Amino acid sequence: MSVFEEIRDHKARGDLEGAWQAGFPALEQDTGNKFLQTSLFWVIYAELKKLLEPFKTRDNKTPHPNEQRLIDLWASRIHQLQLELPSENIDFRLWNLFRETGKFCDPICLFILQRGSALFSQDDHKPFSTEKGESPSVVLRLARMVAVNYLHKGLESPLPAGRVVALIKYAFEKAQDSAKGKIWLEYDKARIFAAAGDIDRAREAYLSVLRSKRGESWAWFGLAKTYEDEPGKAICLVSFGLTCAHDPKFSIPGLVRLAELLAETGVHDYASKVLIKLTKIYSDNGWALKDSIIELTSSAWFDGSLDTNDLDAHVEELAVGANQYAMAKPTTYSGVVLSTHDSGKGATIYIHRDLKLSARKAVFENRKIPKPGTTVKLLCDMGSGRPEVVSVEETQTLDTPDIRSFKGSLKVSEKGFGFVNGDTFVTPSLVEGAQPNTEVVGIAVMSFDKAKNKYGWKAITLINEA
Repeated sequence: MSVFEEIRDHKARGDLEGAWQAGFPALEQDTGNKFLQTSLFWVIYAELKKLLEPFKTRDNKTPHPNEQRLIDLWASRIHQLQLELPSENIDFRLWNLFRETGKFCDPICLFILQRGSALFSQDDHKPFSTEKGESPSVVLRLARMVAVNYLHKGLESPLPAGRVVALIKYAFEKAQDSAKGKIWLEYDKARIFAAAGDIDRAREAYLSVLRSKRGESWAWFGLAKTYEDEPGKAICLVSFGLTCAHDPKFSIPGLVRLAELLAETGVHDYASKVLIKLTKIYSDNGWALKDSIIELTSSAWFDGSLDTNDLDAHVEELAVGANQYAMAKPTTYSGVVLSTHDSGKGATIYIHRDLKLSARKAVFENRKIPKPGTTVKLLCDMGSGRPEVVSVEETQTLDTPDIRSFKGSLKVSEKGFGFVNGDTFVTPSLVEGAQPNTEVVGIAVMSFDKAKNKYGWKAITLINEA
C-alpha cells in the first residue's frame, strides 16, 4: 500500500492523527514531494476544521486548555510541512478557520510572523466587498490577529514585539484597505509599543490615531497611558476622553483610571465620586464588579456617601487643555464659518483668500455648527503637513484683512445678483432674503472672480438692518 493510500484509508475512517503519522515520516525522507505536502496539509486542515468549528456558535470563544493544546499541536504542523510560499493551499479558507480563535494560537501567529510577506498572494492585499460594506483584506486581518495575540500575553508572549510591529507596518503600507480600516493597525501598534515599554513611540502612534479618532474616548484613554509619569497630563487626557464617551459603558476604563490617578494625587473626594459613578454603571447593567474596582472601593479614603452632582462639571474642568497634548504641531487660526456641508456633518471655514478649512461637527463647541458668518477661532494640528482642525470656538475678535463686515444700500441687477456700496458682490441666493434699495448689513470675504480674473469682496451673509 502506498503512503497516499494509507493517508486516504486513515481519513476515510476519521483517523486524522493516523493519517498524519502515516504520511509525515515519508515526507521527512522526501522533503520536496509537493503532492505529499499537499495531502498532509489537507489532513491538518480537516482536523483544524473539526476542532475549530464549534467556536462559531459558542458565546465564549476562548478555548479551554485541552482544546488549545490540540489546536496548537495541529497548527504547528503547518510549519513542519515547509511549503513553498505563497502556496495555493494556504488561503482564506485556512484563515477563516481561525477567525474566532487565531488570537489565542501561538503556533499559527508565529508561522505568520516567520513567513511574513512571502505568505501572501496579490489578492490577499485586497479588501472584500460585501453587502454590508468593505471587509478587511487577509493581510490586514492577519496583522491584527497577530497583534492581539501579542497583546493578550504582553511581555510573556513568544512573539517578538519588533516582528509584530514590522508585520503591522507591512500591512499598513501594502494592504489596499481604506484609511478608515487601517487606523486600527495604528491603534494596535500604539498598544504594542506601550506594552513593550516604548513610551515615545507609543505616544507617536496614539497621536496618529487621534488625528482620525479625536471623538473617541478609547483613543484619549490610550494616549493617557503614555503619561504615567506625569499624572496631571494623564488626568487631563482621561477626563477629556470621558467627555467623549457617549455611552456609559464606554467610559468604564477611563473612570477606573481617573479614580486611580485622583487617589494617587490625594484628591480623595473626587476619586470617591468617580467610583460611585462607576459602581452605578455596573449596578444598572447587573454586572459583577471587577476585583480591581472592589479593591479601590475598599480603600480607607473611599467615601460612598458623597453627592456626585458636580462630578461631570469637574471632569470637564479637568479636561481643559487636553488638545494641546494631542497635537504634534499646534497652530491657531481665526476665520469665519463660510458654509455648512450638505451632509450636515461639518462646515467650511474661511481663513483667508488662500486657505479654507473643513471642520467636522464633532470639533465645534457642543457639537453645534454656528451659522455662516460667525467668527471663530480654530486650533489646528500641523503635524501631518496640512492643517487638521482640532477644535472650533466662537469669538468676537477677527484679525485678517480678507474678512470684513459691511453696511450699506443693496442694489439689485436684472439678473438677480446685487452689490452693496458698489464693491461687495451679493449672490442671487442671498438677494432673495433681502429687499432691494434697503439698508443691509453682513459679512464679506475676499473671493476670486473668474469673470474679472481678480479678487473682490463677496457677501456670505446679508440681513436687512433693523
